[in-house]
Amino acid sequence: MRFLSVPAFAALALSACSPTEDTGGDVPDAADPAASPSDEPVPQIFAATAWRTVAEDGARYTTQLDPDGTYRDLRNGDPWQVGSWTYSDGEQGKLLCFTPGDENGIERCWEPERMRGDTMRATSDSGTTIELERVDYEPPSDEPDSEE
Repeated sequence: MRFLSVPAFAALALSACSPTEDTGGDVPDAADPAASPSDEPVPQIFAATAWRTVAEDGARYTTQLDPDGTYRDLRNGDPWQVGSWTYSDGEQGKLLCFTPGDENGIERCWEPERMRGDTMRATSDSGTTIELERVDYEPPSDEPDSEE
């Protein structure tokens, strides 16, 4: 398995979707859209969800998908990457895309499959397939990142 977000999909947050096998459930429940960093509404199907994957080297990556359209990636429990996420259901299929907050961040998109229990597979725009495990979502802390 590979980490989803090669720059991000850190876990995913990704569920719902391409009909490959009907196992009784799509993704998380949908809710009303919230404002994203770009002021565009974000589909809530992935909002407030978290996903984990294990890389070939054994590193554990967890992606927290926040309702405001931002994401937070953890590598082995430590902060690793942040950025924004979008989900679209258009002509090219259902895509969950991640754009790292870095100045030169490149958007990476994943096509999520249907949930199978607490797991789901997702395929990147470059053809890499990973398996994601849904884990408990943890809202961002209100504490500042560093003390002034």
